[in-house]
Amino acid sequence: MKLRSGETLIAKETDYSSGSIGLFGTGVNDAYDIYFIKKINGHYVLVLFMKLQFLFVDSDVARWSANEKMTFIKDFKTQIDQIWGGNKLLKMLSKGRRITLEMRFDTWSGGWSISEHWEILVEKIKKGAFSTSSVDPILGTVKLDSEDVNFVYKGFNTYQRGVVHEFGHMLGLPDEYKVGSAHSRVYDSIMNRGEVVFSRHNYMFVRWLNKVLKEKNIK
Repeated sequence: MKLRSGETLIAKETDYSSGSIGLFGTGVNDAYDIYFIKKINGHYVLVLFMKLQFLFVDSDVARWSANEKMTFIKDFKTQIDQIWGGNKLLKMLSKGRRITLEMRFDTWSGGWSISEHWEILVEKIKKGAFSTSSVDPILGTVKLDSEDVNFVYKGFNTYQRGVVHEFGHMLGLPDEYKVGSAHSRVYDSIMNRGEVVFSRHNYMFVRWLNKVLKEKNIK
């Protein structure tokens, strides 16, 4: 990932293993690269960077146009950063300095590559139809469909878009709606039926951030 104008790299880790849904609960291997950056205004940003390869698949009832493919990728990035990143505040430091969170992506469609963090297969389905989406943390693959950027009513007065929920799995987070989950009745949670990101959903990269702050004596 290239730094932007006015940014100074403080620390980074590539091929970061994250969360708990990987093999034997060890996390998703090579989920993303993580960067801790100081900005020219004295504040900091924690960047999660993913390389994403999108593979668009037609179905028997619907076909992708070139414009629809580009729009889906744009909507994916916009919605993920809106819910998960969007320069949300992670920590306050001394003298009013802030650490915010941002998602950045390198995306491409089709082709062949071994360098991506995730390979995302997106099936074209009829408008309003439903198809089960999923994340395979072992293979580094994601299965989505063309309706996953649209809101779906999930019950209990909640609405959710498939892409923002599945992205939580790409970060290594488990489902919270399952019986036995400590948060099974927190219906508005992003990993349940809604789109609210709670502080517990940030633990896997905040843990890394706290380690860097201690090592660099940043307070």
